[in-house]
Amino acid sequence: MEIRQLEYFCTLAHLENFTRTAEALHVSQPSVTKAIKSLESEIGLTLVDRRQKRVSLTLEGRAFLLHAEGIMQAVERAEQDMLRFRPDAKKTVHFGLPPMLEAYLFPDFFTKFTVAHPDINLEVCEYVDSVEVRSKVEEGLLDFGVVLAPVAKARRNELAVLRDTMQLCLPFSHPLTMREHVAFADLRREKFIMQQPNTYQYDTVYRMCVENGFAPEILLCTSQLKTIKQLVANSLGISILPGFVTRGETIFERRPLVPQLGVQANLFWNPQKRLSETGRKVVSFMEEYTALEEFRERFSQ
Repeated sequence: MEIRQLEYFCTLAHLENFTRTAEALHVSQPSVTKAIKSLESEIGLTLVDRRQKRVSLTLEGRAFLLHAEGIMQAVERAEQDMLRFRPDAKKTVHFGLPPMLEAYLFPDFFTKFTVAHPDINLEVCEYVDSVEVRSKVEEGLLDFGVVLAPVAKARRNELAVLRDTMQLCLPFSHPLTMREHVAFADLRREKFIMQQPNTYQYDTVYRMCVENGFAPEILLCTSQLKTIKQLVANSLGISILPGFVTRGETIFERRPLVPQLGVQANLFWNPQKRLSETGRKVVSFMEEYTALEEFRERFSQ
């Protein structure tokens, strides 16, 4: 039994197609077919059901997959551990973040991670919105992305990093500052200052306005949070932003919305790729970091 055969088998089990498996592994299809047949011959069992266009594993194949994946993970751990002895051992992890998260959530995380893991370099790029970040991760151009999404249970390829609520941002002189809570229906005649389309903020606020019977009058769309905040402070319009980017601001008023509008930041990685040892270190450290009391206090209401 060879490592190459196990790699081919695990990839085929995931992609369910010999041609796509060969393409993913950059080998010929006959090479994949030969490796799987050789593996079945050695074990003495049929592992793959080839009767349909989309291949599937037999009962025996599903049982063997558990062992094969365990072996491949052990091999990867061994390879990663041996990198410690190489002069070029420093690993680079590519992160993508939308504008709302880059400045407010993670400078401290990246600093602490670098101290804890000096052999791993975190390369951080800012993108226009969470949609673009997800796309780059799924294309394999990024190892991780942190994206904004509605509050929900994280999927198996996600880690919920932070949950917060969206806050209404008002000029000091605005009549709505007299209220403790503000309903979306009360924003019908307001001028909105928004982030760009496809951002979580734009899409969510626009949808909530429509659900309350009106289309928002948008004064300006910009990716610059400082611009949004200053325009609100200058009484040119209102905005709705996550609590963690407005908490502590003194140039405008904040009010909670009714109904409450939740927002969640998720660490996201490619569901089609198994996490490397380095990737697992990133996820593990993120779990530890976001569980710290100082982190929770910083982003509490």
